[in-house]
Formats: sequence, structure tokens, C-alpha cells
Amino acid sequence: MNNFLTNYPLFTVIIPLRNRADYLLHTLQTCMEQDYPNFEIIVSDDCSSDRSVEITQECIKRDPRIKLFAHNQNLGMRDNFEFALAQVRPGYVIALGGDDGLMPGCLYTMNDILSSTKTELLTWPSSTFIYPGMYAESGRLMVSRRKGIKLIKSSDFLKKMSVNLNYNSDVECPMFYIKGVVSTKLIDIVKKRNPDNRFYSCPTPDGFSGVVLAGEVKYYAFTYEPLSILGSSPASQGVNYLRNDKSSVEESNRFFEQNVKTPMHELLAFQPYSPLITLMTADYLLKARDLDGWPGVFPDLDFKNLLNKGFKELSDAFYSEDRIHRELDILMAIASRHGLMNYFNYLLKNTNRKKYHIREFRGISIGPRSLGIDSSFVKITNIRDASNASYTLYHLLQSLSIKIFFSMFYQTFKYLFKSRITGDKFTKFIKQI
Repeated sequence: MNNFLTNYPLFTVIIPLRNRADYLLHTLQTCMEQDYPNFEIIVSDDCSSDRSVEITQECIKRDPRIKLFAHNQNLGMRDNFEFALAQVRPGYVIALGGDDGLMPGCLYTMNDILSSTKTELLTWPSSTFIYPGMYAESGRLMVSRRKGIKLIKSSDFLKKMSVNLNYNSDVECPMFYIKGVVSTKLIDIVKKRNPDNRFYSCPTPDGFSGVVLAGEVKYYAFTYEPLSILGSSPASQGVNYLRNDKSSVEESNRFFEQNVKTPMHELLAFQPYSPLITLMTADYLLKARDLDGWPGVFPDLDFKNLLNKGFKELSDAFYSEDRIHRELDILMAIASRHGLMNYFNYLLKNTNRKKYHIREFRGISIGPRSLGIDSSFVKITNIRDASNASYTLYHLLQSLSIKIFFSMFYQTFKYLFKSRITGDKFTKFIKQI
């Protein structure tokens, strides 16, 4: 038994959620189909008003590895994540949203990479499934097409974060929400640095985990293979702030109210939580650095750079006018705190808001890093099907190298030349291929 546990340490997936009934069954299916021998699934439901609890209970009847915690009082996102994390037994942990998923067989791959690299933190670029109806009638599946494993120096990552201030677009950010897995030993170390023994110091639990955990290790592992899949659905929390319908506005306002007692860092003027990626990244870095004995190192933030990136983010986004004014007030307070009001006014005068027209995704696109495909093209409507399709596409792409393409063409023309195919023989050959 001891050898078994040594070879197959416990992996736990936590799924803190609220109102994900339209997507949860397929998320749980991507977990239930894992055949890794030492695995648990923890669902922490934050007072859902839909059928999320009932769906989980139905799945438990088929898979006893699922544990459900259905709360009677609303915890809020941060405390729900904290609660779910506290239920995890020693081993490794990854967090999913109620509309995300795991790749087939991914837990074996995680275990192999962590073991071979002798690391306690692993990250990857997740595949992405944009649900139909999210931005257009058809959805979109995006899959990484690169391969390889490497070690990343944490100090290099933190330095990059302090300049770019964009954790969300950095595939190397080792957050264990959707795109990473971490040893519970590192989780416990972070908790001990916090006076209240909490892991999460910021209202949004995703990017903070990547920043604070990177600071705890000298190196962490990165694989280009997508081991999970991000689901972008109308229920996603980050989408609510960009939408202007009544329910989305109410949901985002409720989130702000829940976190009124958790303002941003003092160097961010103790301002209320902002959904700007620029400010969230800065807050993660500053609050991680304040933890007792945290070994992470990064240069002091350039607040002129922060203001510039914050304005650019506002100009690029689809925010409504009232929400733009809210974020401008926050940026102005930060500018005042650092004696940068002249620069703030310059940016206010010279930054033009961009106008975008969302176009429906069509067909297949391929770039140096990823493949994109119209989900209607392959009949994908849910995260489970998207996970299976992504797994197949990724491994297919790895086998279709330029060398193989040339070999295919060479062998075809070689056959044509040797056979001297003409007329009816050529027709037969075409039918064969």
C-alpha cells in the first residue's frame, strides 16, 4: 500500500461554484472519466439557486470520489475557494470552475512531469472552449500546438509580471486555477505566512495563486501540453463586469459588496477591488510581498507604467460608461497617491476609446502557438466534448510535422511517377486516396 501511494500520490480537484447547473454535469464528467487510481473531487456550492447541488448529488451516486459541501449561507468567491482548499488532503491540488474541465488521462501526465522534474508546481497553457452564444451563435475551440517541457526560473517570471502587469495573458503563470497543479506542502507554507492562516489574500483567487506560489520555489515546471480546458460561458464571473444586462450587473455588484472589506494594497491607495487585470496583477504582487518571510523577489512597481497600462486596458475593453468612470476614479486615486496627477490628466486627455465589432467565428485558423476551430464544425456544444476533441487534436497536431507533410507529398509523386498513371488508371488512383 505504501508503494502504491508513493507511485500514485493523491490528486484532488476542487470545484468552488455558484449557479453552474447549465454546465456542471459536463465539468464533472471530465473528472469522473479520469482513471488515475488516487483521486478526489471536492464540490463546494455557495448557495446556488439552480440545480447545481442536485446535479452533483446525482453524480455522487455514480462516482463516490465526489464530495459535496452545500453551504446554507453565502460565503462569496474568496471564502468558498478557501473552504474548498481546506478540505484537501495531502497530495496535489488543482481548481476548476463549474464550466471548465480536465483532459483525458491528464492526472497521469501531471504525476509523471512532477516526478521527473522533481518539482512541486506545474503549469501549462489550457485549451479554451468558448461556449456557443457567448460571443456568437457558434462557439470556438482553441488548442495549443506546441510541445515540450521546461523549467522556469521563478525570479524571471516575477520580474516579468512586475513590468507587464498581466497575469491573465501569460501562459507561464503557475496559478493552480484551471492551468496548474501544486503540492499541498506549498499551500501550507503560504498559509503559515498569513496571520489568519489563509491562502488567498486577494478577492480573485486565480492569479494570486500563481504569483504567491512562484515566490515559494526557485523553479517550477511548464509543459506545452494542455492538461485542462477553460470554459468561457455566460456564467463566468469575469464576464459579468463586461455585460450590461440586469442579472450581470447585479452579480458583479454583489461581488464588489462582498469584498468591500478587502481593498487593494496600500500602494494602490486602498482602493476597492478593480477588475482591471493591470491592477489585479499589481495587487497580487504587493500582497504576496507583504506575507511574512515570503522569499519572492521582484523590482519595485513603476506606477507610471501601471497607469499607462490601466488606461490602455480601459480603452480596449467593452466596459459601459458608468463602469469606465468607476475604474477612472480608482486610477485617479492611485495617481494622486504617487504624485502622478499630471500624467493621469495627460492620459485622460490623450487616450482614445477603441470601438470593436465582434465578428462570428468561422472555420479553422492556425498560428504558431495554437489551432482555432469553429465548434459547430466539429459538433461541440459542451466542455466534455470539447475536452475530448482538444485531446485528440493536440496529439494529432504533434504527429503532423512539416517533415511528415513533405514525406506524404514525396511518396505520392513517387508512386505517380513509377506507375506512369494516365487516363482510367489515374482515376482509380484518385479514388484510392
